[in-house]
Amino acid sequence: MKIIFSYGLGLDSTAILLRWLTDPASRWFDLRDLVVVTAQTGDEWVETAYLVEQHIYPLLARHGVRTIQVARTGRRQADGIVILDDTTHPILCLTSAPGAYRLSEELLSVATVPQSGGIRKCSLKFKGWVLDQVIAQIVGDEEFVHVVGFEAGEVKRMFRDMPLGPGTRIPSYPLIEWGWYRDDCEQYVLDQLGVRWPKSACVQCPYAFSLAEGRDRTIPRYLANPHEALLGLTMEHLAVAMNPRQGLLAGQQLYDLIASDPDSGPLLDMFDRHLDRMPWAIYDVRRAMAAKPGDAMARGQTHRSLELLVEGSRADVLAHLDRAAYLLGRDVETDGRHHRVWLRTRNLYYPCVEHVLTAAPALAHDKTYRSFETAWLAGLNGPAQLSLSF
Repeated sequence: MKIIFSYGLGLDSTAILLRWLTDPASRWFDLRDLVVVTAQTGDEWVETAYLVEQHIYPLLARHGVRTIQVARTGRRQADGIVILDDTTHPILCLTSAPGAYRLSEELLSVATVPQSGGIRKCSLKFKGWVLDQVIAQIVGDEEFVHVVGFEAGEVKRMFRDMPLGPGTRIPSYPLIEWGWYRDDCEQYVLDQLGVRWPKSACVQCPYAFSLAEGRDRTIPRYLANPHEALLGLTMEHLAVAMNPRQGLLAGQQLYDLIASDPDSGPLLDMFDRHLDRMPWAIYDVRRAMAAKPGDAMARGQTHRSLELLVEGSRADVLAHLDRAAYLLGRDVETDGRHHRVWLRTRNLYYPCVEHVLTAAPALAHDKTYRSFETAWLAGLNGPAQLSLSF
């Protein structure tokens, strides 16, 4: 029977692999039956890849353990998956997912950021679904053991996970069976390898900032790896340009959090130069917001239309926006980083609409959501009232 181990590259799953590979008594199976599978999002920290290549892949290669790295091929499920590497002698941890469809590629193309609340849709799409596809290719209709790296403090997650997947899936949770909490994993890896293994995450993951501990850990990581910080900052800049209510952090922008660090000057200067080097555009952004059933003061579903109007350098695009504002008899709203001309602002009651011309890096693609025109007309005909100010 195949033992499929979903290796997320982080501390918990690393502790499991390390113990299995160095302590045969800790496992019930032959390593010839083990298949280690990693779903690459394309945005994992490079530091994580270095640690895996230095400490884990040599062990897997020494024991000849089949190691597979896989990623999405495109936005749609019909695009399928791509096998980045399938070997018993792994050497490179392909966190950049060369030739694959990256999570950041999708987020930038639609000018949005990962959501910090509710279902982790990005994880389901770029990890969960990808793993399901490759596991199906490996095991077919046969029974298999699926090893998941939940630690002893995640028993509730275990119970939610147990019934998932096909009937041939036999879930296994070694850390819970061993009674290992995250601190136990950290100490074990430190004792075995002499390193403090970081938490695996995409560089732009908002969950890294959900707690003060995560913020204290991630901001120094950004300052030490400025080129990776640029991805999150660029993604947020684009999203906030389209919608000032967005931000990589719930209720706060990543830029402001980084700026609060006294050592952030060089990184923020680099980011400004990065923006200067990029092609820019003026976007026409329209939103139509429905009311929740029975409550005209509660926002329901939002439909958006995004259209790129003009491209050029940053300076040329900002000058073009100033000229457009003058011709329209409007003011340019700016916070020093973003520049917008509001043509319509949303109302207090729903349904309503908002319409803005905004300047941002030319990274997003034209996209009008289904049923937008119907929702737009409904918003235009919504309750008449004073508009909300920003």
